[in-house]
Amino acid sequence: MTTDSLRSFGERLAELAAARGEALALVYIAADDRETRFSWAEMDAQVNRYARVLMEEGVTPRDVVAFGLRNSPAHLFTTLAIWRLGATTMGFDPNLPPETRDALLSRVEGKLCIQETPDPDCLDRATLEARAAAQSADPVPNVTSHPGKILMSGGSTGLPKLMADDQPYLRAPGKTWGDVAPALGFRTDQVQLTCAAMSHNAPLTWTQNGIFEGNTTILMERFDAAKVIAAVDRFKVGFLLTVPTMLVRMLDLWPTANASFASLHALYHTAAPCPVWLKKAWIDILGPERVYEMYGSGENTGQTVITGPEWLEHVGSVGRGFETQIRIRDAQGALLGPDEVGEVFMRPDDLSGRSRYLGKDAPQPRADEDGFYSVGDAGWLDKDGYLYLSGRRDDVINTGGHKVHPERVEAALLRHPQINDAVCFGVEDRDWGQSVMALVSGPDALDLEEVRAFLRAHLEPGDIPKTLRQQDALPRDGFGKIRRKALQAQENAARALMEP
Repeated sequence: MTTDSLRSFGERLAELAAARGEALALVYIAADDRETRFSWAEMDAQVNRYARVLMEEGVTPRDVVAFGLRNSPAHLFTTLAIWRLGATTMGFDPNLPPETRDALLSRVEGKLCIQETPDPDCLDRATLEARAAAQSADPVPNVTSHPGKILMSGGSTGLPKLMADDQPYLRAPGKTWGDVAPALGFRTDQVQLTCAAMSHNAPLTWTQNGIFEGNTTILMERFDAAKVIAAVDRFKVGFLLTVPTMLVRMLDLWPTANASFASLHALYHTAAPCPVWLKKAWIDILGPERVYEMYGSGENTGQTVITGPEWLEHVGSVGRGFETQIRIRDAQGALLGPDEVGEVFMRPDDLSGRSRYLGKDAPQPRADEDGFYSVGDAGWLDKDGYLYLSGRRDDVINTGGHKVHPERVEAALLRHPQINDAVCFGVEDRDWGQSVMALVSGPDALDLEEVRAFLRAHLEPGDIPKTLRQQDALPRDGFGKIRRKALQAQENAARALMEP
């Protein structure tokens, strides 16, 4: 691939705007169901306007602009405006506490902060939108960002880690993510739907990849299972990114949804292990050829890919290494063979795209002598090289010597017809070291003894939670992730206060 074939995201948008003009590029569906539409020419003009606001704020190439915005046209335009100026994005959760936000900004010497609500230290979204509306839409020169974005990882109980890939932020049309994207059913010139929060890397990446490839984007302000199902058929969506919690809620509504999903060629899920029963249910609905999964990390230590037909041959797997080598090591560092559980180490074939942690004395991922990295996940390989995950190495619950994997407990809980969300973690226990605790939510009051009886049919006796509590909702973020460590710390602190 020559450098002549590469484009910055700003260059590519201008190219598409010139070629497609008033053709539809974006449909935004607000939480109140109002819709706003933008053509390719309008999107490019908006990015120029937003870029001029950033220029007024002093943003120049290599500056870091942090923004905590909900899904909105402003999120898309801000991202592309930052890249058009050759600056670097650092997206954060709009609900991030101000003190955490400020600490992260300080670490990267952020030039500007943008967020939803007014704050003396940030530019709020309403002001940004108003100022952009008053700007000229004349072209702003495109500069290549280097790096393009800073990502966050971890932060369950402390300050999130920050990561960046130092490569120039350039892509080739038709290959925004090399050969990985087509292996996951991603196509060019399709309709794709974004319903997960773009404050997280995967929804942001796939949405911006889609814009780069000329896709029509259907962007929802927030996930709503019924609205997502309806939108797929209404807009003839071809590519849909989901996470397992979304799939559970959509599955609950599917029997009465009167939907076909005839246009959908790729249901892609990521971010968390998918329970076997849940994946099987969607394969039964769509057929295996339309279901895809990828496992990877923001550190870019490698990835696996698996299609539905492969999964049926290797039930429960997240796939084989895609342009990636995988090793499993025990606690002492010794290499393990097939079907032996240990720590997952990966090394991509192309080492240039690996991210590095930012900040003085920032800890790096664990590595072996051959440059295979671990981000702390546990699992095993079968004889054919397919990877199976057994959870985070530090999430495993040790209760009286019995090892409990919380994902297994959560998968069993989610099979219960009255439970639509669940999380499991270990809490301090005087007699057992740790005991198993689970939080669940559902539309109705649950008979928790009946839930325990249900679990006895699906789990080993030692896996059944000693503490089971129902809540109205669980604290998941906009990408469906939940921080077990934070919940564990909160529960342990609350129990300590109750001790005599």
